[in-house]
Amino acid sequence: MSLTFADFHRSLNALAPDLELSHGHADVRIPVGKSDVRIFYEPLEGATLGGLLALPRARVTLFLEGLDANERDIFLTRFDRAFQRGGG
Repeated sequence: MSLTFADFHRSLNALAPDLELSHGHADVRIPVGKSDVRIFYEPLEGATLGGLLALPRARVTLFLEGLDANERDIFLTRFDRAFQRGGG
């Protein structure tokens, strides 16, 4: 994903406003049904396009273990909306 750590925290706040985040939290758990979704942020080297546009990069990994198909679909829709920026 193209996002900074600060962007990651802002998007998590939109996804789960009640989640308590401390500075530097790169591994979070969000309760979903009877399980948790784990989201892990790993910064990567930025990308430069055309020599002019510098973009941050990160690997964001979601662990959806213990969720049924409906819970996964609902959560991924919420995640997608929370992490969209500038038109998606």
